[in-house]
Amino acid sequence: MLKAILHAYIRRRRPLRDHSFLVLPHLGLAYGRCPNSASEDIRQALLRLTAGSGGVPFDTDDFEDDETEDVTGAETETETEPEAGDDACAYATGTLASWADGLNLLSGRQLMRRHPGALVFSVVRDPLTRLAACFHRMRTEAAPPPGADRAFRPDDDFAGFVARVCALPDWKSPNAYRSQTAILTHKARLLPTRLLRHETGEADWQGLRADLAHACGIDIGPLPGIAEPHGEAIAALVGEIEPVLRLAVRRRYAADYRNFYEGTSLALPVIGAPG
Repeated sequence: MLKAILHAYIRRRRPLRDHSFLVLPHLGLAYGRCPNSASEDIRQALLRLTAGSGGVPFDTDDFEDDETEDVTGAETETETEPEAGDDACAYATGTLASWADGLNLLSGRQLMRRHPGALVFSVVRDPLTRLAACFHRMRTEAAPPPGADRAFRPDDDFAGFVARVCALPDWKSPNAYRSQTAILTHKARLLPTRLLRHETGEADWQGLRADLAHACGIDIGPLPGIAEPHGEAIAALVGEIEPVLRLAVRRRYAADYRNFYEGTSLALPVIGAPG
């Protein structure tokens, strides 16, 4: 009951928070976007597919859930409005219009109801490196993304930012540093059927390319530039983090490491508590 009340409250206060899936309905393809995990080139690849296949134009009506669940689990029709003072088009590390132009932007619930057979993919990233990419973006952009003020301080260092993020639960976090598991999950189910790790993009992209060619006869093309253009600066930020704070990141994003990196050399090592 309390969880349902909380979710209903969050949807009403931040109605765009769970709209993370860019959908090409004519191809049966959806991309689950986790901010700071992949590059702008992923969106460009999707826009090329839309332009070449007569895709459905961007529709602002898709910003809103057409149905929401009440606290008992029953479904009722309601309208969701942005919180007073919020920019209705603001979304994580960009805007809805700039990111979704030419695509349908849906929540996980909408995706499952409208396109249950879609091939869903996403790009995920090592959580600590993703936090470094997030911090670098917030520090260098003129206008930090919505919600950044919860953890970001313009005059602070990366360690301070990481410490504050680790103290925030997912439900209080903007998508800029909300866990990738939370962004991509609906009703305890991870929606992507094909996951690409940022660190092994080439091999994973080829698997997606084969899946899409088999499913609908479309070649999505070669791998876009998933590589981070500010890779050296981000790696330097990661190198600053002390073991105790690395352990805090591992605990904060335990679901991400379990779902996406368990059993791989890319997972952060388990670091014992200081003596």
